[in-house]
Amino acid sequence: MKFGSLKVRSILTILAIYGAVGIVSILVFLWVAQGMSATFGQRFAEKNAQLEKERLMGPVRREVALARKLADSAALRAFCRAEAEPGARAAGLRELESFRRDFADKSCFFVVAPSRHYYFGDASAPARVPRYTLEPGAVNDRWFFETLDKVDDFALHVDSSVPLGLLKVWVNVVVKDGGRKVGLAGTGVDLSAFLRELVSGTDRSAMTIMVDPKGVLQAHPSARYMDFNARMKDEARRMTLFQLVDGEAGRALLRARMDRLVKGESPLESFRISVEGRRYLAAALYIKEIDWVTITLVDPSQVMGLRSFLPILALLAVSLLVTIALVSWLLNRMVLEPLARLSGSSREIAAGNYGITLPVERDDEIGQLTRNFNHMAATIQDHTSNLEGLVEERTLALTQSNRKILDSLAYAHLIQESILPKAADLSLHVPDHFVLFQPRDIVGGDFYACLPLEDGCLLAVGDCTGHGVPGAFMSMSAGAILNQAVARLGAQDPALLLGEMNTALKRLLHQQGSGPGPRGGAMDNGLELALLRLRPGRAVFAGAHLPLWILEPGGDEITVLAGDSQSLGYRRSREDFPFRNQELALAPGTVIYLFTDGLLDQHGGRFNFGFGRRRLARLLLDLRGLPMAAQGEALGEALADYRGANPQRDDITILGLRTGPAEE
Repeated sequence: MKFGSLKVRSILTILAIYGAVGIVSILVFLWVAQGMSATFGQRFAEKNAQLEKERLMGPVRREVALARKLADSAALRAFCRAEAEPGARAAGLRELESFRRDFADKSCFFVVAPSRHYYFGDASAPARVPRYTLEPGAVNDRWFFETLDKVDDFALHVDSSVPLGLLKVWVNVVVKDGGRKVGLAGTGVDLSAFLRELVSGTDRSAMTIMVDPKGVLQAHPSARYMDFNARMKDEARRMTLFQLVDGEAGRALLRARMDRLVKGESPLESFRISVEGRRYLAAALYIKEIDWVTITLVDPSQVMGLRSFLPILALLAVSLLVTIALVSWLLNRMVLEPLARLSGSSREIAAGNYGITLPVERDDEIGQLTRNFNHMAATIQDHTSNLEGLVEERTLALTQSNRKILDSLAYAHLIQESILPKAADLSLHVPDHFVLFQPRDIVGGDFYACLPLEDGCLLAVGDCTGHGVPGAFMSMSAGAILNQAVARLGAQDPALLLGEMNTALKRLLHQQGSGPGPRGGAMDNGLELALLRLRPGRAVFAGAHLPLWILEPGGDEITVLAGDSQSLGYRRSREDFPFRNQELALAPGTVIYLFTDGLLDQHGGRFNFGFGRRRLARLLLDLRGLPMAAQGEALGEALADYRGANPQRDDITILGLRTGPAEE
């Protein structure tokens, strides 16, 4: 290897530069380490604050779940209805005692709202008779009446005593009977041991303090501060965290961050603060259930361990990048300038000029590279001339094929639309209505129909197996079979029509029996269908796996008529299945919805969950005052907003209508 070769000169240059960069890197490391210490310290403070919150509230959440199960007991509801009846009273007290043993505090209480009798049991004395009767005017009894008046499910009540070093969290759960509040049940959770453990902690790297929204110390590692607050009977004169913070600016910062937490404007606050002459990284969380703020103070110098060496890896990477930059600058004249001609020639080839040839002026690596480049350019020119014709031919064929497919799909879309009822025809029978029909592809497997009758109409909404062209064929076949069944059997009995369509579809698809089809494949196609025989003031509904939703005038809940758990046409569909009719009277202004499951299964929202029945029910209740056409537009916009950038998963169809007055 010659000393003057490009390789040797490059190696020597790199070594010299890397040595210089190494000296600078040591100085940079000290600066980076200081910043890393602050970063890890802040993260440690946040994680520690979250951990202490979970340690404090974990037992409370467990007791809340058990207390809610107690409040849902049928025996307690019967106890509230007939407290004086010996059987109901004994059963209720036994239920109370069985739950009491499972509570961590081994105690629980129960209040019968009609009599205001307060029952309490613990390990020493199980509940047998009322301890006392709650009075509306008594200050100590105010909690019961306020909870019963303002709380719908459960509430937590904190009983904190700094002098005694006790923290008791009471769980108050509302007992309901048919939606009516008939009592309260619950227990108490003693968290005093947790506070004592928190106060006596010896971890030098982190200090956790708990205060109320006014800043009064509830837990602090200093026994002197806690003893002072224990002796001080006047709550207004007890020591606060603001007294320990250095400077008015620091106290204002702490007060502002606590206010943000208490008001719910932020779930976690991180900041720097000076307490008793020392600088800390702080993280604060608000424990809403007990109205406390937990604050973790971290000294960055105490946090750094073996992880402190992680910045070295970053330092090496930065050093390498700097080295590459300097080497590039120094070797520009030795390497980059000769290579510039090769780069320019490469751009010529990229632009399509494959006939370029460079002169070979050197015998080193650059000269050899030039020879190879000339050979590459000649090879590319030869291959390109042969490939261009083939690529052009294939591109033309693909373009024509794609155009034919799209034309066929567009024509299929027109055919499918032609068999669906026109808006004007649908309005003749249901004037106030909307239809939201969104196939996933150009064509789809959903369909809807409106068959006119002498005294009304027959409405249908169906969901066939598959999407796209296969689903469209199924939907057209199902529509034709429905028309044939109505022509042969009439429309007075929707359940009879479902049975007839089930048999006809199985025969059409060769899917009689429950085994594989006659063609030996695994295909199993079918249909889910909802039929509504509508006439003035009355309706008959029958469904095959599809429901009917009803919102009566002035009502605030949606009534769901579930279809039968049987689909149509599948191999597993029984031909003798007895579909049932559900008759209902329709008051003027009743709103009816028929829909497939594509809307419910559409993913979206913050957590990418399905749209779901609950969300749809809430949305329809919010829209109930609008005309049906406006409801359809609002429903489509809400679905688009929820879906966001997610693809549509399934065909979507929903038919909504509002009934008019019954004809005389």
